[in-house]
Amino acid sequence: MSNNLVLNSKIGNSQFQNADLESAYILSSWLRRSGIERQTILEELKLLTGFEDDIGEKTFRQWTSFGESSKRVSGLTPEIRGQRLVALVTWFLREHRHRSRPIMASGELRHLINLYPDIPVKNKLQLRRLLHELEIHNGEREANFSFATDWKGHLASWPIFCFVIDPYWCVRATTCYEMALAGYTEEDMRHWSWWHRLLASKGGKPKYLPNGPRYSLRGPYAEAYYQYQIKRFWMSTTKFRENQDPRYSTLLEILQSTPRFNEVLSAALELSDQTPLFGIPVPFFREDGTLLWMLEVTTIIPNTPDYQLVVWAPLNEESAEYQAQLRRWADESGIYRKKAYFIEEFVDCFDDKKKKFAFGLTGT
Repeated sequence: MSNNLVLNSKIGNSQFQNADLESAYILSSWLRRSGIERQTILEELKLLTGFEDDIGEKTFRQWTSFGESSKRVSGLTPEIRGQRLVALVTWFLREHRHRSRPIMASGELRHLINLYPDIPVKNKLQLRRLLHELEIHNGEREANFSFATDWKGHLASWPIFCFVIDPYWCVRATTCYEMALAGYTEEDMRHWSWWHRLLASKGGKPKYLPNGPRYSLRGPYAEAYYQYQIKRFWMSTTKFRENQDPRYSTLLEILQSTPRFNEVLSAALELSDQTPLFGIPVPFFREDGTLLWMLEVTTIIPNTPDYQLVVWAPLNEESAEYQAQLRRWADESGIYRKKAYFIEEFVDCFDDKKKKFAFGLTGT
């Protein structure tokens, strides 16, 4: 049975613009496939899950019948609604596990979860756990860590604030969430200078100018942060300088043509060689007046040409809450057409062979 059974048949058609109908259709489909009477399910819910709410058969019928009287799982409070939904899904999953014919599809459960955005986060995470168990049972997921074997696929599906750089510090990929955090738009990505971490231009404007949009992102920490960045770059690319790597030499020529780069480089070389390589607290002085503190964490992605994943993790509760709001905004605003972007998609923005070579795009 397809994981997108509902999405490919009923849900998504013009007649399905109502969350009550969509929820009831999914639950009624599970009920029909189970072949169990509603009253029996209600009784077993109380026994198996400690579900002590007084739910009438009429109310339960509205949850599990597709028609004009269809209703989403209800309750006096979001907490009660969440508990009831988790209990229902738990019952159907237990029934699904011992049936020769499937009752549930993961696509249906995934869609059902999205129909209840107002339930407590604990219940959302409980539903995500049930979805995970369903995917394991259906053979759609293996209990291993497969990021390294398909980092591009995962980057495009995981809602994380991160980007990927190669050993030359050229940006290979980024997520729309990281772009939203730093204040980038898709149009910024059309400037070739956007694709190197030490350039990171916005609207084509250089990173190190005190009146530039990237400079203000770091507030009073800008000079210290950029010196730290360049020092890390200089230390991590020593082998390229010593070996007179031609791509590195070309890249360095481009970097040194950026206003103030050599000035910041000179200051960076005066720093101690004990500059931390893997993580420091970094401030985001955003244009909306907020200040977010993030931990910059860098790790190597296995089975790649030494690509590094750079992740932003919130350092306090407020930053974590705001980061969640940014994620929802990035998903719902329509300003980003994709969850993840890869440098190869913008190769036409590199207008000469020198830049393509420096950014590792020759032969693309």
